[in-house]
Amino acid sequence: MNKLVTVTNKNYINKLKKEDVTLVYPLRFFSTGYEEYFDINDIDDFALINRILTDSDLDKLEVMLKNSHVKGIIFDDLGILDVIKNLNITKILLLDHIANNSKSLNYYLEYVDSVVVSSDLSKEEIKLVVKNANKKVVIYAFGLKALMYSRRNLVTNYEKHFKIEENNILDASINNKYFKFIESKEGTKVYAYPYYNALELLDLDNVLYFWYDPILLDIDNIIKVLYGDTSNIETSSLFLDKKTVYKVGDLDA
Repeated sequence: MNKLVTVTNKNYINKLKKEDVTLVYPLRFFSTGYEEYFDINDIDDFALINRILTDSDLDKLEVMLKNSHVKGIIFDDLGILDVIKNLNITKILLLDHIANNSKSLNYYLEYVDSVVVSSDLSKEEIKLVVKNANKKVVIYAFGLKALMYSRRNLVTNYEKHFKIEENNILDASINNKYFKFIESKEGTKVYAYPYYNALELLDLDNVLYFWYDPILLDIDNIIKVLYGDTSNIETSSLFLDKKTVYKVGDLDA
């Protein structure tokens, strides 16, 4: 089984490399929503780019990647397609709220090596999409479910307004729903809490990687999750057992 694991702390790298996994490093200035970011020269596996880029950003990225040792890239800005089209690296497109049916998935697979299947889908829907994919896909197996991203410093603005201690990580809740806000200079990422647990999908075929994105977890719990042990972590199956069939205006959605 091929596992992708996001590096959330530089002190975890050596232990993770002993687990025979492929590492994903959030690229500094080009990623948001993580505790730590990495310079391109420190990345010897996959680079993660998960924010919308300007034309200037794309120009900088093109130069950086050509002079790097990255083996692959996970990205969600379609402008990057032109930057990486001639690079001999593994290209994985991350479109969590868009790659949610076989038709759209196969369209994007014409341009990249793989696509991350949306975690907005139910278990049966994911199985159907994977089965009908023209190439091997990536399954988001474990992590905090991303809900939104803003270029604004939402956490800082909130803390300044209410005159509370400033921290780049904020817990929030509304109507018994819980969220994690993580801010960097590049913006703010909002995640659903508890952790999304789709480890029951590990037996799927036609999968290039199963992606573990253990944001805010310590290394001991990360290793346990890699071996299927989530007993010390609050998790949820989210949409795996509950289809998202709501429409705008539904009060109970």
